[in-house]
Amino acid sequence: MPLRFGLTALEFQEVAGRVIVDGTPDFSRLDVVDIVREAVSNGYSVIEITMDVLHIIPGSLTSESIDRLVDLKEELGHSYTAHLPFWSVELASFNEHVRLGGVTSTIEAIELAKPLEPEAYVLHTTGALATEFSGLNYDAGLVHLISTLLAGYAAASVEDIISRTEIKPHRLAIENTEFPFTVLRDLIDDLDTSICFDTAHLLSKMSGDESVMDFYNAHKDRITEIHLQDATYKEYEGAVAREDHIALGRGLMGDEVLREFLLELSNDRFEGPIIFELSKDEAGESLDYIEDVVPEALD
Repeated sequence: MPLRFGLTALEFQEVAGRVIVDGTPDFSRLDVVDIVREAVSNGYSVIEITMDVLHIIPGSLTSESIDRLVDLKEELGHSYTAHLPFWSVELASFNEHVRLGGVTSTIEAIELAKPLEPEAYVLHTTGALATEFSGLNYDAGLVHLISTLLAGYAAASVEDIISRTEIKPHRLAIENTEFPFTVLRDLIDDLDTSICFDTAHLLSKMSGDESVMDFYNAHKDRITEIHLQDATYKEYEGAVAREDHIALGRGLMGDEVLREFLLELSNDRFEGPIIFELSKDEAGESLDYIEDVVPEALD
């Protein structure tokens, strides 16, 4: 069975390019259905809908546009995933007002996306606050304790989301973000959710320092979606410079790792979506790179 590659339909730079004319935003130029149709026509069988667009561009995602996306799915035969809001959201916050605001935003997005029957709802259980606290230059034991406490708040948020939306926990694919994933794995097991494996976040050492294959083999029992992209990571006298979400072949992944990873997915008969969180051009460049390095993945 060939691997199933997909694309983020509302990549930030491309959306900005569509709506900004002569330095002025014109939101009427954005039609989500047209963007999805274009992506499917380019050969992608799975489209990830970025639910943050609800708030960034008011009126771009409505129940009416969701109905049109459902009709398009019936016409073209593709499927959807939904990336739940993460900008300005902190489900791991110790400030109850902030945490509950994130829960409400997430529930709103899930309910809106339900008619699309997403294969997965990708969720960031931690945001910028958790990233900052988990990266403090304190004793390692203290940082782990703080991270565990924050994960407890995140777990309460996820429990609330599951209860109030009544979705099956496994439909929530918790992504490895800039937070120790070893801590999040306990949450995932306890709540019986799944995992979205972002290769760029791992390569840039946001969620851990193991290899791509080590991460995959450790968590394949729960991985239901993959975000496939390259990344860089460098240290300069204690300072870290990283770039994630770049086209394959431009970062640290390398031919050997990419080939081993995709062949292992094929051997495991991985059926989940493999999403490029990249621009249309970068995704095309990545597919060309895959065709050169591991053409079997496209057969």
